[in-house]
Amino acid sequence: MSQKEHLQSKEEELTDLVSTFATKEGTNLTPISGLEFIRSAKPLEPVHIMHEPALCIVLQGRKVISVIGKDFFYKKGDYLIVAVDLPVIGEILEASEMEPYLCLRLNFNMMQIAEVSKEYKQHSTNKDVSERGIFVDKTDEVILDAIIRLVTLLHTPEDTEILAPLIIKEILYRIMQGKHGDTVKSLVAKGSKLSEVAAALDHLKNNFSHEIKIDELAKTVKLSPSALYHHFKQVTTMTPIQYQRALRLHEARRLIIGKDMGVADAAFQVGYESPSYFNREYKKMFGKPPGIDRKENMNLYNV
Repeated sequence: MSQKEHLQSKEEELTDLVSTFATKEGTNLTPISGLEFIRSAKPLEPVHIMHEPALCIVLQGRKVISVIGKDFFYKKGDYLIVAVDLPVIGEILEASEMEPYLCLRLNFNMMQIAEVSKEYKQHSTNKDVSERGIFVDKTDEVILDAIIRLVTLLHTPEDTEILAPLIIKEILYRIMQGKHGDTVKSLVAKGSKLSEVAAALDHLKNNFSHEIKIDELAKTVKLSPSALYHHFKQVTTMTPIQYQRALRLHEARRLIIGKDMGVADAAFQVGYESPSYFNREYKKMFGKPPGIDRKENMNLYNV
């Protein structure tokens, strides 16, 4: 069997496994923390989400993730890494009843990356470069093999507590060995520009409802204001102010649609002083006013 045929065999094995557990439309949670399967029997319109750090492997169909006009297409044979929290627009482009869109998603966090980096001595080789915090790469046999072993654990739940964290470490290690591995390593490399941007992102996530001043944020993460602006935009494709606005609007949307909170109350809670200004910003980002958005997407946050 050729290397290509062997890889295809692994892909088919993983697809069959995931199909067994992805029994409903939408997101299928699993007993393994961070492991989810997404299924759709039809193409879906663009959806705005705040994408947390994750590995996404498409097993059937095709999808595009957009970040401020930059498109990342991925399909069977590809994996997507979102290395930092990013506001994105996701659209399932190819799916059908006969061959539904299937995606495996493994969420991870900086603590897991730091642990693998320290344990396996995975150090960044270029701390002065800030790469975009999202990329697409080709799946290979070693990653597929580890993912298959992780999903197979769902058949023996008694083994997951001990074995799942070990296999997830292996998967993250394999990603660090890939073409874009230095980006992942840099997230936790002390003194790297990417780790300093990650610290700024974390600060904004925890303080998005408050006014931010670039000088103060730069001082917090030990960068000059110009360096913070440059590297922040390189990683996220947006400025700190644009990123904070996205955080505010996504949280307001969750409150309005997911928690049935009043529009004005949600606006004030996320830091807006003017409901009318909030409405304009909301429509600009999500394409419709919050009231209409709530009526049309009542099940958006029901997993």
